[in-house]
Amino acid sequence: MSISPSAHPRSLLARRFFVLSSGLLAATVLIAMAGIPWLGHAPSDRSVMPIAFWISTAFLFAGSVTLQRAAWLVRVQQLKSFRRWLVISLTAGTMFVGVQICGLWRLVQNQTRPGQSLPDSAETGANALVAMFAGLHGVHFVIALLFVAWITVNAFANRYDHEYSSGVTFCAWFWHTLGIVWMMILALFAAGALTGFEAISVPDPNVGHISNLPVTFSV
Repeated sequence: MSISPSAHPRSLLARRFFVLSSGLLAATVLIAMAGIPWLGHAPSDRSVMPIAFWISTAFLFAGSVTLQRAAWLVRVQQLKSFRRWLVISLTAGTMFVGVQICGLWRLVQNQTRPGQSLPDSAETGANALVAMFAGLHGVHFVIALLFVAWITVNAFANRYDHEYSSGVTFCAWFWHTLGIVWMMILALFAAGALTGFEAISVPDPNVGHISNLPVTFSV
């Protein structure tokens, strides 16, 4: 079946997006695999703030700055610089997701006490709440990364200029919003550490004790 001239560019963009997004997701997995031995330390008897989260926050901030810069450049018709800053944004976003996986791995490991293969209780306190929010936030940031990838594919197809750039602006603000949410998650963890708020655990019926794990910061 032949493709009409009007449909061909869209099919080409879809193929480019698929290749780019697949490459980005593969890169995040490789970054996570390389980072876990260094950033995903062995579980401890306390809930800790993974150092990977602080590193990923730096990449998140970098992505916000570069995306905002790209959104401004397209409005002033500096398209070559606009595309270059989008590539930098993609790099920062890929690093964020990869390092974030390392932090989530650390949180999952902290659900298991040292020397055990499975947790002896289900946490319902601060650590479990932060782990849940961080996981959901990570999923949304994968969507944000794919959003940036789609914007980049369209940018290199010369589909944006000073008269048509609303998609770029929306993408930047979507990223900023997720960044604000991430700051709130970090604030929740910090509040738990400063106030000494301890995690509450629901014991496994096969285990005769409850573990209370204080929230602390780790470097």
